[in-house]
Amino acid sequence: MNKSIAFFIQARTGSSRLPNKVLLSFDNENCILGILIQQLQTHFKQIPLVVCTSTAANDDAIVSFCEKMNVTCFRGSENNVLERFIDAAKHYETKVVVRICADNPFLDMGFIAELLDFYTENPSADYWSFKNATDVPAIKTHFGFFAEIVTLDALKKVSQLTDDPLYTEHVTNFVYSNAEFNSQLKVMPDFLKHRNDLRFTIDDATDFELLKEVFQFHKENKYDIEKTILWVEKNLLLLNNMVANIKKYSK
Repeated sequence: MNKSIAFFIQARTGSSRLPNKVLLSFDNENCILGILIQQLQTHFKQIPLVVCTSTAANDDAIVSFCEKMNVTCFRGSENNVLERFIDAAKHYETKVVVRICADNPFLDMGFIAELLDFYTENPSADYWSFKNATDVPAIKTHFGFFAEIVTLDALKKVSQLTDDPLYTEHVTNFVYSNAEFNSQLKVMPDFLKHRNDLRFTIDDATDFELLKEVFQFHKENKYDIEKTILWVEKNLLLLNNMVANIKKYSK
């Protein structure tokens, strides 16, 4: 592989709240990692894809899954995820990384297409993503619809400036939090930018079971996020459970 831009899916099995969540059956027999790989390969055939996992023994399962899917897999530091991404980008000669979190089954391909266009229109930046109405980057919300783009040079600079575990675990946090980096953030659509009561990312068993049901509706309705949100709003039990988990993890 020798491409200037690539999808890097960050995946591990060692979640303390829900171990192995990215490989558990989510859509019938398909797991979240499988859903993401299939969606990205279907919509963006021209962009290489790498699953970035750790050297921990339990992540052998992710390597095996990638082999079955015929997908490239890179193994790096378990705790220093920043280093893992830098090493992977160097290994594959990738200058720009589209970072995908493997706990986001509702990752929207339309938003990724918009983000790639936004990156093309603003090529001199260090970081590209979406933000809500109060300028909060999408990665800090609970939506789980969005990806982010960051340059290898920016990641290298972070590694030179800090070894704080907060920033080595959360790959892009230092970039979008510091004015010395050029971060370009595109405002979310109107139906999302003022919302703080929606949680479509998966952290624990409650999220997993709740969103399995929502995903079936989402899939049957051609992955239309706006339509799925309207359906969730009509189902107050689903919406209330989402809000409850947002409050739990926002403390």
